[in-house]
Amino acid sequence: MDHDRGSAPVACTLGAGDMARRAARWEALTERFLVRTATTRRGVRLVFAADPGVAAELSSLIALERDCCPFANWSVHEHSAELALEVTGDGRDGVAAVRSLFRALSR
Repeated sequence: MDHDRGSAPVACTLGAGDMARRAARWEALTERFLVRTATTRRGVRLVFAADPGVAAELSSLIALERDCCPFANWSVHEHSAELALEVTGDGRDGVAAVRSLFRALSR
């Protein structure tokens, strides 16, 4: 499943309360299902166990993120029992912003 956006200004439109709730959802997902992370040339890769409900939660979170952070490109690829989320940005500012979004989740 691919969820890509074109180039957009590097900015997030979430308020503090919404940001905290969104971060809590990412943290809950990663605490239970994150297998590994990697920094890529244009962003990050987060690999999750493909347990029941994980793909649905990823799709839901990606849809929300696309609304508030349209500068990022999102794609999920299934490999065996894993789901690989690739998040990329364009240009130096876009890549830095993408990496900062997931810095706290890195293991």
